[in-house]
Amino acid sequence: MRITKIELKNFRAFYGAYQIDLHKAGKNLLVYGENGSGKTSLYQALKRFLESSEGGHQFKPHQNIFNSDDGYIKLHLRADAQSKQDTYEWSETVKDETSEELLIEASRAKGFLDYKDLLGTHYLHREKDIVNVFDLLVKTLLGNTVSRQTDRSLAEDWASIQPPPDQSAIDQIASLEEQIANFNDELANRLTDLQTKASEILHKFGYNVALDLNFQGVTYNSDSRTLDNQEILLTVEFFDKNIPEHHRFLNEAKLSAIAIAIYFSSILLQPASALRILALDDVLIGLDMSNRLPVLDILDEYFSDYQIFLTTYDKAWYEIVKQRTAHGGKWKAVEFYFRQTDEYEIPVYVEDKAYLDKAREYLDANDYKACAIYLRAAFEIMIEDFCEVKRLPVRYRRNRDKLDSQDFWDPIKVENRKSNFLDPLLIRDIELYRSRILNPLSHTTITNIPKKEIEDAIEAVERLKIALQ
Repeated sequence: MRITKIELKNFRAFYGAYQIDLHKAGKNLLVYGENGSGKTSLYQALKRFLESSEGGHQFKPHQNIFNSDDGYIKLHLRADAQSKQDTYEWSETVKDETSEELLIEASRAKGFLDYKDLLGTHYLHREKDIVNVFDLLVKTLLGNTVSRQTDRSLAEDWASIQPPPDQSAIDQIASLEEQIANFNDELANRLTDLQTKASEILHKFGYNVALDLNFQGVTYNSDSRTLDNQEILLTVEFFDKNIPEHHRFLNEAKLSAIAIAIYFSSILLQPASALRILALDDVLIGLDMSNRLPVLDILDEYFSDYQIFLTTYDKAWYEIVKQRTAHGGKWKAVEFYFRQTDEYEIPVYVEDKAYLDKAREYLDANDYKACAIYLRAAFEIMIEDFCEVKRLPVRYRRNRDKLDSQDFWDPIKVENRKSNFLDPLLIRDIELYRSRILNPLSHTTITNIPKKEIEDAIEAVERLKIALQ
C-alpha cells in the first residue's frame, strides 16, 4: 500500500490548496525547502493525519492562520499501480474517515523523525552524568511494539502497572509483582533486539563504536509503594574502551549517528502494516556530508518496503540525494520556497516549474497577491535557469541570497543585443509588468490593479518562457 497523492488545503503553512502527485506507484518523496517554506508542515500533515486515526488530534488547531476557509488533508492510497485508489480525508468536518484499521495500523507502525527527536537520546542529558532512555524507549520508541505474553503494546503494559492503594492487599501485590516480572522479561527481549539492530546500523557509518542498553529491571518498593529502577542506561564503547559520560565526550556527528541508529532500529521493531511510512524531517543536521551518505545506503537496505519522505533545508545535500536516487524511478524530488506579502506568508511549491499554473489558479480565485507571488517566482526561476544554462556572467555578490531578479535580467538583455532572441515588445511588457504588478502586489497593499492587467502579465511571462526555451 502506498500514498499516490497528497492534497493539502489551509493546513499550517499551506495557504490555499496544494497537490503533490506521487504517481500510481506511490514514489518516495525528496523535499528541499527554505526555512518557513512549508516542508515541516508537510511532515506534520502526514504525521497528524495518521495520528488522527487513533483520536490523537483535531484539525482546527492546525488551520492556516491567514485563511479562514475550510481546510483539509487528503491521502490517496493504492495497493499497487493497477489497484483501485482509495481516498481518506481529515478535516474539521470529516473526522471518521481516518479511523480505518489500515490507517490505525499505519499510525502504530510509522516512523516519523525530526532533528528535535534526536535530542532525547543524548542532548537532553548533557547536565547529567548518565543517559537514561527508559521513558524514551518504553513510552515512545518501543511503545507500540506488541507483547508476546499479553498481546498488548509495551506502553499499555507499562501504564497498567500501578501500585495498590493499600499496603495490606497481599493478593494485589503478588499480582503486581507478576505483572512487573512479565514486563521486565518482555522489555529485556525488546532491548536485545534493538541493541543488535542498532549496532548493526551504526556500523554502516564506519565508526568503531558499540552500544549497550543496560536494564536491570523495574522493582516494586513495598515501603514507599513506588516503582523503582526505571532505568535503561545507554553506554558506549569507543575503540573497545568504555567511555564514561560519552554524551559529553563524543562529537555531534557520532552522537547523531548513534541516535539515528537507535531510532531506525526501533522503527524496524514496530508491528506490521500494509502502509509503512518513514518520514525524516531535517534529521541529518548533526552530520557532515560524508556521514550523511551512509544514511542513503541504510534506507536502501533496511527500508526498501517503506514509503520514504525525506526533507532538508540543505540545497547541496538535496542535489546529491536527487542525483543518487535518479535511477529506478522510485523517487520524486520537489522544492518549496518561501514568499510573503505584507498580509501573509505562503509556500511556493515547485514541481516541474509549474509556477504559472499555480498563478492562474490564484488568479481564478481572485487572490491577486498569491497570484503575484507565483508569477514572480516563475519569472525569477526562469531567468536564473537561463543564465545558468547559457553561462551568462551574473553580478557577483558575496552573499548569493542577496541576488535579485535584476541581476539575472540585465545579462539576458545584454545577450539579447548580440542574438536578438527576444522581441522588443516582449522586453517592454516584462519590464512594465515587473514594475507595475510583480513587485508591488508581492510587497504592498495595492488593490486597484485590474484583473485584466494581471492576466496580461501572466501571458507576458508565458511568452518569455517560450522565447527563452
